[in-house]
Amino acid sequence: MSITFKPLSDNVLIDYEDKDEEKTKGGIIMTSRERPQQGVAVAVGPGRKSYKTGERLPMVVKVGDEVKFAAYAGKEIKVDGKEYFLMPETDIQGIILKNEQKK
Repeated sequence: MSITFKPLSDNVLIDYEDKDEEKTKGGIIMTSRERPQQGVAVAVGPGRKSYKTGERLPMVVKVGDEVKFAAYAGKEIKVDGKEYFLMPETDIQGIILKNEQKK
């Protein structure tokens, strides 16, 4: 999948699974308004510049990282007809490590 959006500065574009609707065994559709708090980074900016030196600070979050963030972090934006969250790296609380990354 190729994204036609390149975040600037320390912004991260996050794809998330929308779990707005669930269907019960009886066929009733249940909706929830809780925003996702987890997703996958699909595009990452080059990093922000240091106020003191002017050098670009490297990003910790990389494309493909599964991340956790606060319930109302970032802004919802539409890119190529799909909803994403766009937020600065500082709004991301952590990277979820897979089993092979924990070693």
